[in-house]
Amino acid sequence: MEHSSDADLARNVQTGGAQADFAEAEICRRFWQRARLYGLRHLRGVTEAEDLAQRVMEVTLRALRSGRVDDVERLDRYVLGVCRNVAHELRRSGQRTKQTAQRLAREPAPEMGPPPEPPWGTESLERLALCLYRLSQREQRVVQMSFYEWETSAQIAERLGVEPGNVRVVRHRALRKLRECMDHSGGPT
Repeated sequence: MEHSSDADLARNVQTGGAQADFAEAEICRRFWQRARLYGLRHLRGVTEAEDLAQRVMEVTLRALRSGRVDDVERLDRYVLGVCRNVAHELRRSGQRTKQTAQRLAREPAPEMGPPPEPPWGTESLERLALCLYRLSQREQRVVQMSFYEWETSAQIAERLGVEPGNVRVVRHRALRKLRECMDHSGGPT
């Protein structure tokens, strides 16, 4: 594959044959550094240049796989055009982000006021404390981390050493138990 022309590699990708994966890897090897250098020349820094190179490779390979590259003999020009388009898109996106940040910095923060008083009395708070106490240690921890520490499922999962989906299931079950306990007129069950 190393001695194949760019056009031969592109044709291998387009046909999707047995050599397509190797051809894609070789195209990336040949053009990634060029795209990165283009990004370094036309964007702000190394990270942006590497993002550009990654996006250029994705766009190019997707176009080759779907047969949207008409002249594979000029693959290098196609990649250069993709570099220009992606760089322009990244610059526009960066400008929009910067403009939004500036606009938000100029706007006053909305007046929040004091937090609203809960609609329940002391008796309900005591019942909630008893209901929380009846949850398993794991359920208590997930509820605390979710609603007191305001952590995401991913953050909780990382701290507890479980999957984020597991955290969501535990939280759902704990909230269902709390709701049932609170709804029970006689207090905790």
